[in-house]
Amino acid sequence: MKKIVLLGFFLCWISLSWSQKKESFIYTNAQLTKVLSDIEKAFDVKYSYVDSLVASKRISVPKKLYTLAEINTEIEKQSTLKVIQINDRFYSINQAEANGNSEKITHLEEVIVEEFLAKGIQKTNQLYIISPQKVQTLPGITDADILQSLQQLPGVKSPNETATGLYIRGGTADQNLILMDGIRLYHPGHLFGMISSINPNVEQTVNYYNKAINPKFGERVSGIIDIKSTDKISDKTKINAGINALNADVYLQTPLVKNKLGLQLSGRKSYTEWLQTPTFNQLETKVFQNTNFEDFDNNNQFKFHDYSAKLNFKPNQKTDISLSGLVIKNDLDYQNVIETDSISNQKMNIENYGFSLNWMQKYSPRFTQKTLIFYSLYSFDYLKKQDYDSDKFEAFKKLNRVVDSGAELNFGYQINQQSHLDFGYQIFGNDISHLFNSFNQDIGVVLSLKQLYNVTHVGYMHFKQNFGSWNLQPGLRYSFFSQMKASSFEPRLLLQKTISEFFIWQASYERRSQILSQVRENATNDLSLENYVWVLSDNNEYPIQKANQFTSGFTFKKHNWLLDVDAYYKNITGITSFTLGFLGQNDNEIQQGNGFTKGVDVLLQKSAPTWRAWLTYTYQDSQSRFSTLNEGHYFASNADIKHSFNLAFNKKWNRFLFTAGWFWHSGKPFSTINDSGEITSYNSKRLPNYHRLDISGSYQFQSTKGHTFKIGASLYNLYNRNALISKELERNYTNVNDFATPRYSIQEFYSLGIMPNVFFRVNF
Repeated sequence: MKKIVLLGFFLCWISLSWSQKKESFIYTNAQLTKVLSDIEKAFDVKYSYVDSLVASKRISVPKKLYTLAEINTEIEKQSTLKVIQINDRFYSINQAEANGNSEKITHLEEVIVEEFLAKGIQKTNQLYIISPQKVQTLPGITDADILQSLQQLPGVKSPNETATGLYIRGGTADQNLILMDGIRLYHPGHLFGMISSINPNVEQTVNYYNKAINPKFGERVSGIIDIKSTDKISDKTKINAGINALNADVYLQTPLVKNKLGLQLSGRKSYTEWLQTPTFNQLETKVFQNTNFEDFDNNNQFKFHDYSAKLNFKPNQKTDISLSGLVIKNDLDYQNVIETDSISNQKMNIENYGFSLNWMQKYSPRFTQKTLIFYSLYSFDYLKKQDYDSDKFEAFKKLNRVVDSGAELNFGYQINQQSHLDFGYQIFGNDISHLFNSFNQDIGVVLSLKQLYNVTHVGYMHFKQNFGSWNLQPGLRYSFFSQMKASSFEPRLLLQKTISEFFIWQASYERRSQILSQVRENATNDLSLENYVWVLSDNNEYPIQKANQFTSGFTFKKHNWLLDVDAYYKNITGITSFTLGFLGQNDNEIQQGNGFTKGVDVLLQKSAPTWRAWLTYTYQDSQSRFSTLNEGHYFASNADIKHSFNLAFNKKWNRFLFTAGWFWHSGKPFSTINDSGEITSYNSKRLPNYHRLDISGSYQFQSTKGHTFKIGASLYNLYNRNALISKELERNYTNVNDFATPRYSIQEFYSLGIMPNVFFRVNF
């Protein structure tokens, strides 16, 4: 018994001795970020915090020996912040409670990389965090476009040069889930996807996941882009307004009841219907390739706008309620004379709008509830009409409609300083329909008509546990698709090991499912760039897509150098030949298949006080297989780009910031056809390699009244290289036999030429 007591006393003495370890510090009006960095090195600990909390804080301490507890106390005294111990090694820094009661436990994601690529981009063990208003100028990007900014990250590609066509680790754009305050976005772009429809100047945070995804997220098998506008109630009215070569926008924050009720409003409107700038003309040339759209003016118009509103209500310190609304709209109206007395008119309207109600309730320092109710509507309406005279016409109509609504009840419980549990229940309803209709003055023919709906019930659980230098995060998501009488069991696992101050290793596994997807339409129209429609799985013709992903990688940081490497393998089932854009040679049936993607993402970055340089490289092998195509052998998928390489550099001179980036990737695969229009090989050939050089610059200054002004310019594809970026198969419908036996032609698409853009912003 005495030995046990002595052993216990010895262990306590060792622990106490370690906690009383002292280091020498001396600071005079030093930045808190610098102090925290020094403490981390001295005591081998890590602090997690929000940049805005500590950026302006400074402290001074006399020279002497301090224990970790003593230096933390000094920080709290001088900064009005609270240092909270999460476990033996990790601490979080929060705002102290106004009533002086700061006794609470907060679970924060550990930030592994504070500035990934640029200021305003961070990386944790699960996700990338992007703060668009803080992001420094990136190569070729004006006004911090959110989806274009994501393309700077390794493993994210857009081979068709659009903002919305994101290929993430072999996945297609429709396999990405994009959320705005919980509202599902089905058309997150303007101008046929060339720019994002998410206003980047709203104060918001973008959480981007490409692996180890929290099981509260599902619905898609590739990336998750979770956008959250701020819940903060401003203490005064703030306005952020700007204009560039395509549109003008304004963002307003104002308090309605001090510290209780706040309003945010944003609006962005194109002026392309009145003024066609060189920027718009270049985009128009690229977008409307292989169509009969020749030129736009004040009569033939393309226009877009987006609006958002959010009401934040904080009745007390434990309750946060917000109501968000969003409207996104694109309109096309084009008319031209085909022959004498023959007029062709094409009209297109794309809308995506919705609302959400978010309620967060803190029942105790440990237990939190988050409730979400959302509704989203996507509507695509296209009409092509050719009038021959007052009595004769031919018309083609295409409709696609998605109604998405649901509710989530999410709970979080901090078991202790090392353990955290999330769990919840979600219910989603999907109602999807499409119609292709051809008609004239005498008769109408329905080419395709389908409407499907489903209600999905979801239960999930996510556990986080720290074991010293180990971090373990198992999770589980279970989905039941009521109308299809099918289910999906989706385990998730993240394992992380902090090997040293400089080296972190990580591995993960996840399984996900998807019941909504986009397929190539089985009808013809001149608007070939919008020839996809959303469909819902029926567990028969359109199966449920299911994917498994395995990853392993490491992060090494030392002396302003960063090396981040991540290898992955993903397999997927439930894909269709219709999704890829071709059917079988001898029948009109939709073929079902499977595929895999394996690859490696690499980032090498060097940082200095006034400049930063980075290099990213991605290797990817993405293949698909269908039993009736290509003799049942694997062939390259449409998303297969073997090699991708980016090299970028930014430099700051006082208020000036300049950045340049060179982008290179190997060519996309394409299929070949014979003289009869029959497919002879599936994605067996490669386009030439693609490369371009982008530059951007900005200048920021303040007026004597404290107003902030920012001006900038960018040049996309500086050396104006005209590259072949895609060869697409298009179905022919010359005669009746073409409906039974598919025949194709190939259309070639070329890259965007040199495109200038300018912007001006003011904050007051």
